[in-house]
Amino acid sequence: MREQYRSTPLLEAELAITPMDQFARWFEDAVACGFPEPNAMVLSTATAEGRPSSRTVLLKGYDERGFVFFTNYRSRKGREIGSNRFVSLLFPWHPLARQVIVGGTAARIGRAETAAYFRTRPHGSQLGAWASDQSTQVHSREVLLS
Repeated sequence: MREQYRSTPLLEAELAITPMDQFARWFEDAVACGFPEPNAMVLSTATAEGRPSSRTVLLKGYDERGFVFFTNYRSRKGREIGSNRFVSLLFPWHPLARQVIVGGTAARIGRAETAAYFRTRPHGSQLGAWASDQSTQVHSREVLLS
């Protein structure tokens, strides 16, 4: 089940000056490739005791502050970040034979930026985010559909 990847070599002389500038180049490459959701990233968090968990989330922006994603603060990932700010991100861009791994600490962005993002979401997505108790057990299909 191993695929032989072919890509151009990574040459130090061709790298951007800063890691964020390099990420921007590679992100543009991933978008240009046309594969689905190049902004999908694996977010790994851990409990205060160090028990790890991972899930896929969507990158919503990046700049000199870092990488932005949104979550419900009461979700598992939100609670874990609340007790242990250390996180890791993984962008698995397999069609490019490339992956980017980022490690650091998570911090909340401002309310205004959060509200501005929420307003851009489709109405059904807004309702789902408002009504959902993310990361909690759903007791029946009927509850899920109601």
